[in-house]
Amino acid sequence: MTMNENFNNEGKDEAKTIPEMPATRPRTQKMPARRGLLFKLVRENLGIKVLSLILAVALFTLVRTERGNEAEIDIPVILTNISEDQVFVGTMPSSIKVMVRDRWSRLTKALERKASPYAVDLRGFKNGSVFVFDREKIRQAIGVEGLYIHSIYPSEFTVNMEPNVEITVPIKLNPVGKASTGYTVPTEEARLTPSEVSIKGAKSSVSPIRELATYPVDISSLKRDSVIEVQIQKPSSKFLSLNVDRVRVEIPVQEIQSQKVFDQVPVKIRNCPDDYVCSVVPELVDVTLSGSLPTIFDVQEKRLPLEIYVDASDFDPRVSGHPGIRPACERPAGLKCTESPKSVSLTIQKETAPR
Repeated sequence: MTMNENFNNEGKDEAKTIPEMPATRPRTQKMPARRGLLFKLVRENLGIKVLSLILAVALFTLVRTERGNEAEIDIPVILTNISEDQVFVGTMPSSIKVMVRDRWSRLTKALERKASPYAVDLRGFKNGSVFVFDREKIRQAIGVEGLYIHSIYPSEFTVNMEPNVEITVPIKLNPVGKASTGYTVPTEEARLTPSEVSIKGAKSSVSPIRELATYPVDISSLKRDSVIEVQIQKPSSKFLSLNVDRVRVEIPVQEIQSQKVFDQVPVKIRNCPDDYVCSVVPELVDVTLSGSLPTIFDVQEKRLPLEIYVDASDFDPRVSGHPGIRPACERPAGLKCTESPKSVSLTIQKETAPR
């Protein structure tokens, strides 16, 4: 027997000794049962399951929308504390705008409640440092816990400070207008109480000041000594203050003394007896008035009287001629009256019946 024949025979013997494996059930035979179970689970109570899905999606959307609402809240800002030897001269916002995010119920509560001022405390801060608004203090100012602060504008500001100094300067009267005709107003003699003012504030604002003036005082209507209260003009800088803002001012007003000649003033006769005829020579005289110029102007404008007269009742009517009579002068009090000529002649005669 050859080698090939031995090999072939051994292969046949081995093939005879290998036991046969039992036939396996094809996997495809279980698929129809599983698919049917899945379809059954999906199709049973289909309406309820669809409704539940819709409600779940709606609830998820609602929650996300509720928590995604935003509102802007305006919070006032005030400066509360600073070192006594310093003055804040920077720019601090009067308010901050805070964007908050939460559900509407909480936002509505925050919007309905007026936010408290944010108190800025600068104690311990140096010039040039930065003050940052604190989110927790902002929540406290809003007064609603749990709000999510999305943004703050402005979120910070630069701290600028200067030394706090104090000086004392004189106060000067500020007169305007022209004194009335006949009057003089010596404003340099006006008396101010107090005569000085204390100024306190930032060094750059206070140091250049040498004096302060009152607001304008119109002297054109003053005709007698006057006492008024007038406000002091405060410098435009907001970084200083005055210890007083008004002063009492005593302003002297004087009448100009002068004189004026009134030409050809008629000499009148008073109380001429009945049935008598009275006359004077000369009938006209020149009158010089001396004294207060405003009063003289009033006489000139005939607002006050001026009359030269002779009272016939002072003389005996039985005597016809009365020479060397000095006429009387009726004029305002305070004026001196001088006539030229100084005397006149009075004639008193019995009235004759007409022929």
